[in-house]
Amino acid sequence: MSFIAKMQQSKNKIIRRLGFTLAETLIVIAIIGIIASIVTPMLFGTTNDAELKAKWKKEYADLSQATMMIIADNGGSLVGAFPGVTAGSEDLKNAYAEKLNIIKNCSGTSARGGSGTGATAEGCWHETEGFYRLNGEVNPDDMSTYPGLILNNGTFIVIKNNSSSCSELIGDYTKCAKLTVDLNGLKKPNTWGKDIFGLNVTATSAVAKGAQGAYDPAITCIEGSTETTNSGKGCSAKYLYE
Repeated sequence: MSFIAKMQQSKNKIIRRLGFTLAETLIVIAIIGIIASIVTPMLFGTTNDAELKAKWKKEYADLSQATMMIIADNGGSLVGAFPGVTAGSEDLKNAYAEKLNIIKNCSGTSARGGSGTGATAEGCWHETEGFYRLNGEVNPDDMSTYPGLILNNGTFIVIKNNSSSCSELIGDYTKCAKLTVDLNGLKKPNTWGKDIFGLNVTATSAVAKGAQGAYDPAITCIEGSTETTNSGKGCSAKYLYE
């Protein structure tokens, strides 16, 4: 056997020794596919959560600015600015509509001071059982009849005037109204602490739920917990500082 033939024979032995058979290659591909099917949703889920948290920070900043502008328009305090718990909700909603970039203005029912059919019926909010608490329970608050807005970025907002005198106690402060915000509209998960957040409007500021003694994040913002206290509302303040 020639030297060249011997070298080729040795090369072929090395290739056979190091190479994969077709069956081995298919097994490796199958394993990679299984790992990808497990890891990919986790990666996308993490990215989506991060994006929603970042969007909430931006939305909170915009809503806080709009709130401060409304307060300035009313002499520096909202006490008495929107009289009547019912009529006040509609009037406050219209005040926000003037300060935000909106694509739809939904009026509340007559029981809420409006002339419309409510946020849900007019497409600005979910059905009564269409959104959830962080622990997986259906959200118990019915906001379908209140007025609402849809912003040009797809965010839904429902507005409820709680106290014209801004005297309703919540945590360590008193509030005038509350805003409930769904960052991506009807898209899932439609869950508090995921894509739904909220803030309370005081006489002189906007306070994210979970701050100043209300909706303690330690018990209302626990990922994966099914405890009844885990509403997800405290995430509104918690995620502003993460």
